[in-house]
Amino acid sequence: MADDLNFSLPQPQQRRSLSNVLIVILLVAVLAVSGTGLWLSVLPGDSNRAKGEALGSGQLEELANKLAARNLYEAAGEVWGEYLGSGSLDEEERARVLYRMGDLLLKAEKPQEAIGYFYRSEMVRKLPDLEDQISKKLQECFERAGQFSALRYEIMERSGFKPGEDRSQAAAAEMGAEKITAAELNALIEEQIDVQLQQYAGIMTPEQLKQQKENLVAQVTSPQRKLEYLQGMMMEQALYREALAQELDEDIKIKRQLRRLTQQFLAQQLLEKEVAPRINITESDMETYYQANMDQYIRPPQARISHIQLAEKEQAQQVIERLDQGESFAELARELSLDENTKQDGGVITGEIVAGQYVPGIGQSGILEEKVFLSDPNTVLDEPIEGENGWHVILVRSVTDYQQRTFEEAAPEIYSTLYNQKKQELQRQLAEQLMDKYEIVIHREAVLGKQTLKKDF
Repeated sequence: MADDLNFSLPQPQQRRSLSNVLIVILLVAVLAVSGTGLWLSVLPGDSNRAKGEALGSGQLEELANKLAARNLYEAAGEVWGEYLGSGSLDEEERARVLYRMGDLLLKAEKPQEAIGYFYRSEMVRKLPDLEDQISKKLQECFERAGQFSALRYEIMERSGFKPGEDRSQAAAAEMGAEKITAAELNALIEEQIDVQLQQYAGIMTPEQLKQQKENLVAQVTSPQRKLEYLQGMMMEQALYREALAQELDEDIKIKRQLRRLTQQFLAQQLLEKEVAPRINITESDMETYYQANMDQYIRPPQARISHIQLAEKEQAQQVIERLDQGESFAELARELSLDENTKQDGGVITGEIVAGQYVPGIGQSGILEEKVFLSDPNTVLDEPIEGENGWHVILVRSVTDYQQRTFEEAAPEIYSTLYNQKKQELQRQLAEQLMDKYEIVIHREAVLGKQTLKKDF
């Protein structure tokens, strides 16, 4: 019965055929699913396409600017990327958009990615008004990325002057293809002043710092001072670039020092960021401290004197005799004194002398102080005083005894004291928190042979 059903087991080769069929079926199924996925990926709901299809080029430009204004730099860069593909742009506009994208990535702390966009901008079209900016941005990118070797080659490539090109009217200084304008120079000077004043935050009130900054800015507004600053800055840049050219940044010892300096600088910046905003010294705090510590703010005795400097003790004694006979101290000083800085002013030493401090033109002398502060005003000392450069005849013009300093006079010192006390307290608290956070253990017994201590400063 040829038509009867066969219930016998299949032969081995039949198993292989069945397996092949199953494999084919599975492959078809996988391809079907993959095809479905591929099909779905090109449907209108795709997120990548949905970003730009609903907005025109003008709207995309508006959106990118809005995002950048809100410090959403990466998002703004993505929108500019959509803008590039939204329509036909000429080379100049494409170059400018690529520059914007690079600038946004740099602001987003992605310097390596930014480099590519700056290069693309130049490759699309070199624009004269962007040339200097791109050079500066690229240098900043390489520095932020720590790519000093690449920076060295970048500077070498861009450092040539173009023959016949005169940019002296537009620039205060030039470094190859880069330039520093007068406005940029002013900004750099002000930034340097801010950095210098940071170290005085603990000894000057905010009002004093502001006034000091105004004074310093006024001092450097003269053309000569600006020129001196610019020359120093350019010399530093020349040395820096030569150091890169000689590959000093690749020296292992220098790398270690740079890492250490970076650690110290960042640690100091963290302290300023975390501690300074939490310090608030009020006038009431200062007045309370002043009342409790008035004995610390006593002005020591002071005196105003004139002198006649002579080479020998006998000469000085002869001058004292002439003064006793009624001759003018000022006239004798002009005639006989060896101190060229004071003789024309009749021997007057500018300012007040204070016990224990150096006396200009004379030096530091315990005998001088003893005799001066025990004398009456308008008195010539009966004996000459030996100083650094000979013998001196002294006229005591005025003497002031111990005096209590007023709160206004002591206020800067009080502010500094309270500021530093609070700063040290907050620094200690922050250090303890971070020691715990990073599980830092100091083994004192390994250094001093004593017990282990987790926190030790």
